Amino acid sequence: MTHIIFSDYRNTAAEEAYEIAWDFLTRAGAIRNEFEACVFLAQRIAVMVDQGQTNRIRMANRAISEYQQHADESDDLMRCGGCGGEGR
Repeated sequence: MTHIIFSDYRNTAAEEAYEIAWDFLTRAGAIRNEFEACVFLAQRIAVMVDQGQTNRIRMANRAISEYQQHADESDDLMRCGGCGGEGR
């Protein structure tokens, strides 16, 4: 697996949060598409920085949770053929 790096000059805790989230998701085997995961985590952490968040553990945990939810929703859409979860 190639390691994709994220950096946010505004907050060094953001870099650490990204690394924590990336390492956790990698070890859990949850990353199927590295580029998509990188963009997802970077965007979520950047939003948290914009909101004034500075706690790296809180940011990492929230990013992990949101990524897992995103992956579950993507799986649901694939299972039902893009029905939007309505089960049609």
